[in-house]
Amino acid sequence: KEKASKWQQPHQHWQFNGGLPAAKFYSQGWVSGTGGSITIKAHDDTIPKRQQFILLSPSGVQKERMEPEDMYVLATNGSILSSPSPKPYPHKPPKCSDCAPLFLTAYDMRSAGSVIHSHGIKSCLVTMINLLND
Repeated sequence: KEKASKWQQPHQHWQFNGGLPAAKFYSQGWVSGTGGSITIKAHDDTIPKRQQFILLSPSGVQKERMEPEDMYVLATNGSILSSPSPKPYPHKPPKCSDCAPLFLTAYDMRSAGSVIHSHGIKSCLVTMINLLND
């Protein structure tokens, strides 16, 4: 029963130092509004690694305005365990990120604890630097 209760409250892992990481990442310029995605793997030694879950921000939402209930909950194989509830008009229905398979690969290959797909201005500017031309 203890393990089942942890599955029923996966969004508790989205709380971070008294706040939501999405808002903190936005204030740091790491994510911009609706651009990019944020995922966090919920590490819990009492749950077998293959049964742990991943929290994923939906596409097209203001990251700085997200609440824990706005996250998708994915199994490590990519199946959706829980979807966010739709919000009233004018909000669009939630959509799982098309990048989810890429994030899952990063978790699997790199043992990552979190993956951020960023469209932050600083991240975009770095990609525009051509280091091969002097």
